[in-house]
Amino acid sequence: MDSVVLAQTLRQTAGAVFDALAAFEGRGASGQRDGQYSLDLVADDAACAVLLGAGLGVFSEESGRRGGDDIIVVVDPVDGSTNCDRGVPFYSISLCALDASGPYVSLVENLATRDVFEAIRGRGATKNGKAIRTSGATTTRGAVIAANGMLSGRPPWGQVRTMGSSALELCLVADGSLDGYTQVSGAAIHPWDYLAGLQIVQEAGGAVRSIDGEELIIVENVPRRPLVGATQVLADQLLDDLEGLG
Repeated sequence: MDSVVLAQTLRQTAGAVFDALAAFEGRGASGQRDGQYSLDLVADDAACAVLLGAGLGVFSEESGRRGGDDIIVVVDPVDGSTNCDRGVPFYSISLCALDASGPYVSLVENLATRDVFEAIRGRGATKNGKAIRTSGATTTRGAVIAANGMLSGRPPWGQVRTMGSSALELCLVADGSLDGYTQVSGAAIHPWDYLAGLQIVQEAGGAVRSIDGEELIIVENVPRRPLVGATQVLADQLLDDLEGLG
């Protein structure tokens, strides 16, 4: 599928999820598995209907893998489900379409504000259609870092943010609002959480690394702990800082 058509399909998917959530009046857990909300299932149904209808493969946090193999869209229908369920306006849909060469087209939309982050392989990254770049920070001292998990000590960073949607936090690294994002204290992250953000950060000139040196471009239900920095230098410093915390 042409990248432009694929990008349009991802936008349609995000729109369908937004509409489904706007019409949904329920709250609370789905009762089907730990950590899953009823709204996750509503959003997943809406997203998969568009993607499968377009002939794409799907690998979703909520419903697993279905459809074709040529292009597979890794989906988190609502990244930041707790925020969404509680009315905190920081949650997103995360969509990364992969072909045989890896991430091809990605989209992350803040479903509360409707800000849209996109990337096409080799063509850069955008926010609401305008090109974005990382902050270019080269030192963690004074840097503003988003962290998922509980810090075990006080790193030498300027400020820390814990916001509840890793996909959006990665995008804020991509547009320079944040200098970095990392996982701490054993916090796990899965491909549907980070793949779209990973491509958007990289296309915006940033660096994404795994703390443990593991492969990040995967279509499997296995946890990873990526380390993200606005530059390779910053990523190295973040890793050193985290190791210093023990």
